Amino acid sequence: MMNRKEFYEYVKNNVKEYLPESYKDAEIKLQEVEKNNGLKLTGITIPNGDQRIVPRVYLDSFYLEYVLGKDVDSCVGDVADMHIEAQGKAEFLDMGVPDIFDYEKMKDKLQVRICDKEWNTDLLADKVVTEHGDFAAYYAVNLEENGEGISSIPVTVSLMNEWGVSAEQIQADAMVADRKRGVTLMDMNEIIKSMIFGEEPENLLNEKMDMEAMENPMFCLTNKAKMNGASLLLQEDIRKQIGECLGSDYFVIPSSIHEVLILPDNGIFQVPELNAMVQEVNETKVERQEQLSDKVQFCDGKTAVMENAERREARLEKEKAAEKAEVKGGIHGRLEKAKAEIKAKEGDKVPKNKSKELATAL
Repeated sequence: MMNRKEFYEYVKNNVKEYLPESYKDAEIKLQEVEKNNGLKLTGITIPNGDQRIVPRVYLDSFYLEYVLGKDVDSCVGDVADMHIEAQGKAEFLDMGVPDIFDYEKMKDKLQVRICDKEWNTDLLADKVVTEHGDFAAYYAVNLEENGEGISSIPVTVSLMNEWGVSAEQIQADAMVADRKRGVTLMDMNEIIKSMIFGEEPENLLNEKMDMEAMENPMFCLTNKAKMNGASLLLQEDIRKQIGECLGSDYFVIPSSIHEVLILPDNGIFQVPELNAMVQEVNETKVERQEQLSDKVQFCDGKTAVMENAERREARLEKEKAAEKAEVKGGIHGRLEKAKAEIKAKEGDKVPKNKSKELATAL
């Protein structure tokens, strides 16, 4: 059996046998690609002529099929089939590439992407980035969005320079474009019901909800397409709107890059337990490149200020201890000061016998 590297080379050397004659002179390349959270995948590109957008087919899943017993040549044929399918879409997108350098035409296609900044230093290295606490926002131009997914290109520093705009302008326009994609806040219980009965859950973002009447209240914030919707969390007015809906402060559970979960702070949840839950779910339920973070956030429902929940608790404990020490030190200090003042006054009063002795001496 071939190892991973040998398999990739075999695909590269044999895939032309399964492609049309027009690919006979194609310069086939293997490339390791950095994805979210340090995940690295190996892709193959097979250009047809001088096209500018060349689809990339990732080979990792094909290697897994090979390891599980699938014939290697069948795997190569599947790679060719996937490339041909992607090629048709790439040719369509290729027609719009000249517009990529026209910012006015591209700004409505911008989308904010969000990730844990500690996990993604390599991914973010050449991107336009804005930092938001534990998170980093980077940006993409969505060339096509449909039910099957999104075809996009990242906004690099080089592309920003071509546009001649600032990172702040890109951020502002991307947030406007994200709002136009729809903002939804849905009850998780209703989402589960919709999976069974097929009815779309109600958007509660403009509703004033009675938390006491709800059993185990939990909500999902995402966009209408449920793709890359977690980045809506970065918009202050949306956070404030959620606080108004809940009528309370709330925790933000970084569920995935596509959505976040909202839990009202009703005194039931403990931060260590929430952090442990997120870590377990990430390890067992969410694909690595789909994970957002393992750091639970706390949001003030009135001010919309969001911060790391664990660091917030540590800060509050520190402030409480300092306040306690100040009160204690304040009382003690005032008593000591009063004693010192009394002692000083008593020292100013010269005893009568001493004063007589002093007069005689003078």
